[in-house]
Amino acid sequence: MKRLCVLHGNCQGETLRALLSASPEFVDAFEVEYYVNFTRQAIPSSSLSRCGLFLHQHLGESWGEVSSPALRAALPKAARKVCFPTIMFTGYWPFWSNRPGFDFADSFLDSLLERGLTAAEALHVAVHTDLSKSFDLSAMLAATFEKERHKEIFSDIAYVDVLERHFRTQKLMNTINHPRRRLMFHVADGVLEQLGMPPLGEEIRTLCPELYADFELPIHPGVARHHGLAFGGEGAHFNVYGRSLTYAGYAAQHLACRQAGRSDFIQFLQE
Repeated sequence: MKRLCVLHGNCQGETLRALLSASPEFVDAFEVEYYVNFTRQAIPSSSLSRCGLFLHQHLGESWGEVSSPALRAALPKAARKVCFPTIMFTGYWPFWSNRPGFDFADSFLDSLLERGLTAAEALHVAVHTDLSKSFDLSAMLAATFEKERHKEIFSDIAYVDVLERHFRTQKLMNTINHPRRRLMFHVADGVLEQLGMPPLGEEIRTLCPELYADFELPIHPGVARHHGLAFGGEGAHFNVYGRSLTYAGYAAQHLACRQAGRSDFIQFLQE
């Protein structure tokens, strides 16, 4: 008799569900119901009451009834609880901003327009500025690692060491919150280990396409150079919704969208 796995997570949770479906041991043991955490999707009490495995990303008490403490308190005492990480990494994109009203806001590009530069002037400065002389990129990298270390405290699966060891030699993220295969397989294997199950097999590792490949947030060549990345340097191209763009090409689109007064940058890119 399969037990119910309630999976409470963001888009990384949806990917984790797909990877776990390639584990025969997991599939034999659990049926999965996936609920989106950041939209506050409600989990029926009937599902919580028969939950055998609560697989979730940590949400603090400020999230109220969908917070991890509230949901864990509603589970049967015998239910297993495994918290997997909410991975976010800005090391490749130190100027990413969560400024409301614009998708993938960029504090560096925005600051150039705010200084009154035209789009062409701003693009020239953005591409040719020696970032290492204008910004403490090492401190900005350390800050994102520190933030992830704090979040890792709540996770049953450690992941920051993987980021720190490999982020220069392997591209580990496609955007600030979209991990590539290397990290998501690490998370899936960690969940299976918590459950006493073997890691995913070689077949799925070989056949699995790259994750979140429809949008690669371009990396500034100056950031790649400063951190000694094995990718993202001068002339590197990135898949931006089917268009192959360099950082300069992407920055030009960003500035054009801003100057046009548009807020939906993703739609602008897809037009």
